[in-house]
Amino acid sequence: MGCRQSNIVHPINKFKKQGTKDEDSTVDDTTTTQSNTYLNDDIIISKFLNVKDRINIQVADSQAFNKSFIHQRQQAVNNTSYRKTIESWKPNSLQQLVQMIKSLSNGKPIIDRHWIIFYWIAHNIEYDTVALFTKNYADQSAEGVFRTKKGVCAGYGNIYKYLCDQLQMPCEVVSGYAKGYGFDNRKGAPIETDHAWNAVEIDGHWYLIESTWGAGHLNDKKAFERELKSYYFLARPNEMIYDHLPEDEKWQLLERSIKMDEYMQMPKFYPPYFELNLELINPCNQAHVDFLPDRAYALVVIHAPDDVQLSCGIEYNNIKIKNGSLAQFNNEKKLWQLLFAPERTGQHELNVFGKRTSDTESSSTVVVKFNLDVTKIRRPMKFPTIYTQFETTKCQIYTPLDGILKKGSVVPIHCVIPNALEVSLKVDSEWFTNEGYTNPYPFAYPL
Repeated sequence: MGCRQSNIVHPINKFKKQGTKDEDSTVDDTTTTQSNTYLNDDIIISKFLNVKDRINIQVADSQAFNKSFIHQRQQAVNNTSYRKTIESWKPNSLQQLVQMIKSLSNGKPIIDRHWIIFYWIAHNIEYDTVALFTKNYADQSAEGVFRTKKGVCAGYGNIYKYLCDQLQMPCEVVSGYAKGYGFDNRKGAPIETDHAWNAVEIDGHWYLIESTWGAGHLNDKKAFERELKSYYFLARPNEMIYDHLPEDEKWQLLERSIKMDEYMQMPKFYPPYFELNLELINPCNQAHVDFLPDRAYALVVIHAPDDVQLSCGIEYNNIKIKNGSLAQFNNEKKLWQLLFAPERTGQHELNVFGKRTSDTESSSTVVVKFNLDVTKIRRPMKFPTIYTQFETTKCQIYTPLDGILKKGSVVPIHCVIPNALEVSLKVDSEWFTNEGYTNPYPFAYPL
């Protein structure tokens, strides 16, 4: 595929397999209907973009995240000298640890002192999965957590506050609700608080610290995997609110307080969602996705910077449905359209993944999850199989959206191929020539 033009390829009967007559084949009306349907989706997307009442969650303290603070925070996080020194520590007591922290942080900005505490906890304290699943919680005091090097969220919060107290830095333990391991908003709102984190004061501004999630996560085998996540160090309150709801509203640190009902309906965003500067267009601040009217698929629409690539997947009972999802870029509206087609009734999980196109070494990571509850299958379908070049060059297919084609029919292929210089078709092992192809004319061939 070359690079010169970006055009929609419309249906025409130019490409015919040798020895096959036109009268022997019939046009597949299904694909024509799909093309019209998908074009109608553009109208629906335009309506999404024109929604006036989008929820705008703002931090109450407009000066908290000024340029100076952001710069100082990043400098502390990037300081490899801090990390090497902390990793070399072998304190025999909590008091000795305090002295080590005081020595390293002497004369350093308050942000750096907090990072030293945050990094030591992330590097040394393991999440106590046994306590979590047996509900048999050990001593969660600062002394208890230091001694065992294990803790649940309360232990992480307590040792963070203790260390801050020893350095005379204002810190509080915040109790609330979190969308952590095993959370499912379809089960209803929690009755009791189930998580704890910290709030700290720096230069007259209050910030949030989540050292539990900053230390790692639980994998599919219910085992703790240590993984430093600096995102949770002084995280923005208007981002944290999507998965952390304080029991006391004042610790939301927001202009407008979020109530439990709204919190439960909000989607589960992951740090890369904010780090990649994504914007959810549809569904509008909801965790639940519905089918489009008279469609066999649901649609998620996300705006992303030019250097970000998205992909998606659909799961039923934790099993991925092959060809059940399709991620493609709408070149006209500059939006990612993520389509999901379930093959059975029941509760499905929709996953959206993202990465920067410049990152060639890492795989895409989950940025947001949604729910799709299916009570009726309108018309089972499988999306076409797409390949890496389709995604990286931001191609878009209008029809056929169903990857299973009817034998003996003429199938129009209606797509956008950005900067295409030449396009060819291959059916089984036979290549079709591109004779007669002139943008914006099409491919249509008998099977």
